[in-house]
Amino acid sequence: MIRPDLFRHLPATAGAALALAGFIAMAPPASAGPDHTALRERALGVLEAQFGAFRQESGKLAAASSAYCAGTLAEAEYLDRLKTTWLTWAPLDAWQFGPIEQRAAVLTIAFWPDKKDYVGRGLKALTALPEERLADPATIAAGSAAAQGLPALARLMVSDLPACPAVIGISAHLNDLADTLYADWFDDNGWADLMRQAGPDNPVYLTGAEVTKALFSSITFELTVIADMRLGRPLGSFDKPRPKRAEARRIGLSLAIIDAQLAGLADMLREGFAGDVPDAARQKLLDAIAETRRRIGKIGLPLDKAVDDPMTRIRVEGLQTQVRYLFALFSEEIGPSLGVESGFSPADGD
Repeated sequence: MIRPDLFRHLPATAGAALALAGFIAMAPPASAGPDHTALRERALGVLEAQFGAFRQESGKLAAASSAYCAGTLAEAEYLDRLKTTWLTWAPLDAWQFGPIEQRAAVLTIAFWPDKKDYVGRGLKALTALPEERLADPATIAAGSAAAQGLPALARLMVSDLPACPAVIGISAHLNDLADTLYADWFDDNGWADLMRQAGPDNPVYLTGAEVTKALFSSITFELTVIADMRLGRPLGSFDKPRPKRAEARRIGLSLAIIDAQLAGLADMLREGFAGDVPDAARQKLLDAIAETRRRIGKIGLPLDKAVDDPMTRIRVEGLQTQVRYLFALFSEEIGPSLGVESGFSPADGD
């Protein structure tokens, strides 16, 4: 039996939660078709490793926050721990369905874009509270979503606002949320079991093929987000670049986040889709992902600096083109093997 609490918001959010699966249509299989049951189990193994890594690193970050505020951990070491935690979250950004969607975790963990500086506003309101309340994760959870996650921690570490004890409360809240997401997915009767019980009585997945569709469309949509938002927003136009719109620019993590996301997608392709994608097609995609990551390393400047420099801007534009090529490859090489094809994307608008 599936836990009822997983569906308490389903009537209001079912369209959003299942949207990605609806953005692609079934395509005629070239052969007997994929083994959706085996693919699902392999994919769940990848997801469990990724959610588990974030849970583990968020716990280390919470401990590091206490040590930093106690004066036993240097600022540079604390920032390294924050960056590591952020990079373990990055692959999870692709899986914006199920518990992540229901918990609004993308907003609370990694609030971005933030054109109107909601993070800064939220932190000013938070740090105006009595100091003795700031280390309590309940205080953080009751406040602005923009002041609950990784961007809030980064801002506190580079601004004039007092970092302690607020970083203790924020990181403890993050750790609680990471634990909750893992439990929502992998505890008995969690979302993983919901996927395993696909069928006519399932409120989300009527067939095993719909699980495959959700995973595939999440990957192609994530590639769209990388190209159009994570790269496109700071690129702006040649005459008017928007460097301040780069994610995590204050701690120089913009390109590393993209690299970590690509690494996470490669894990799903290599391990999750392994038995149902021809070796040649899978290797072609893995090579293309490796080339994309190599291009990230060749940019040579933080993203916010690179888009403002005519020489390095060309490399960022080339990276954006390469990511769009990855999208096309996934659609053309992987989709048919899985019995799905790319269609409407949330990034396309109405």
